[in-house]
Amino acid sequence: MPNQEDRSLWSNQNFRKLLLSGMLLGGMRQLETLAIALFVFQETGNAFYVAMMFFIQRAPLIPFGLASGVVADRFNRKTMFILVFTIMATTAAVLGILALQDRLQMWHVGIGVFINGIAMTTEFSLRKPMLAESVHSAKVGRAVGLDAALLTSSLALGPVIGGGILQFLGMQGIYFFAVGVYGFGAIIVYSVKYKRPTTVVSRPNFAADFRAAIGFARSRRVIMSILAITIILDLWSTPIRSMIPVIGENELGVSPLLVGVLVSSQGIGALVGAAIIALKVVPRRFGQVYQYGAFLYLVPALLFSLSNWYAVSLPLIFLGGMGLAAFSTTQASLMLMATPPEMRSRMLGLVAAGIGIGPLGILNIGLMARLFGASSAVTIASIEGLLALVVATLIWPMLRRGEEVSAAS
Repeated sequence: MPNQEDRSLWSNQNFRKLLLSGMLLGGMRQLETLAIALFVFQETGNAFYVAMMFFIQRAPLIPFGLASGVVADRFNRKTMFILVFTIMATTAAVLGILALQDRLQMWHVGIGVFINGIAMTTEFSLRKPMLAESVHSAKVGRAVGLDAALLTSSLALGPVIGGGILQFLGMQGIYFFAVGVYGFGAIIVYSVKYKRPTTVVSRPNFAADFRAAIGFARSRRVIMSILAITIILDLWSTPIRSMIPVIGENELGVSPLLVGVLVSSQGIGALVGAAIIALKVVPRRFGQVYQYGAFLYLVPALLFSLSNWYAVSLPLIFLGGMGLAAFSTTQASLMLMATPPEMRSRMLGLVAAGIGIGPLGILNIGLMARLFGASSAVTIASIEGLLALVVATLIWPMLRRGEEVSAAS
């Protein structure tokens, strides 16, 4: 049952609206990602091109991740967030019309993926700081943890909805559905009562902001450990996820709808794991949950790559989802807990940039899939990721030990 602190958060209307906006974004990201992966594989029959779409989606995170954090500190976050939804709705409408006219081509899809990839970089620098500002400072860790827990429900619903729409309505159905969801998201954000923080901070120029952010991160071992695990998991977890639809259709031999169920099983596992974390785990244990969750994702991924049966693959993906929940539900909370308010957007921008390392892993797994096949590529990537995690755990042991995370860490 929710405790008194959780009930007080739920009574906050702005908090609820920002939660919903995040679920809409997350759900559509998962829905469109699955649909595009299947569309590209059906058009080309080549797992490498599927990986390239994921590369295009993630590539903007590196150049735009930290930049969005710097920009967000200078302008009204609510206005910028509405603009994000508007851009994505417009992009989906154009692509939907092209698909309806049977004129949709691979390069059209690639441009849409890239535009949405840029827009998605603002999730950490816009919505999460707004969420943190909507609650009392003492409740930030819990609030962002609940947000991440609910966001995982999009992992469960998005892919199966996307698989179903693609199977019965095609890509035009995917894009027109996206227009409605993004339009609704813009309305939700517009209704949020938000006042830009009035604290005046000396901000000489963008270059100084970049240097200050990197210098602050390097001065805090706990922040470096959070960023290191972020980079490691996103270097290998995102590429592994890109291969699940390919393995489902090509090697397990199931329909798009069942591929959606397979991918959604990860989301269901994430939802179960996130619920357990939200109800049972206190914020002081987030560091341990974060670090061990990364292992819990990669070990089932390794076993999944060795499975030839759908009935075995399904629970393995589910278990990996629980690991993903442990990692994702605590990531932003830990960074916010470790960072003073005036540095939050920039530190979360660094998290987004760390997530942006994923495209390098996508290139890696795409080339391996081309040479050895999708399953073997996942096997190799899983082993690489596990070895990197072991090294990071030895270099930065404070999260594993359960040391307190605070802005003074």
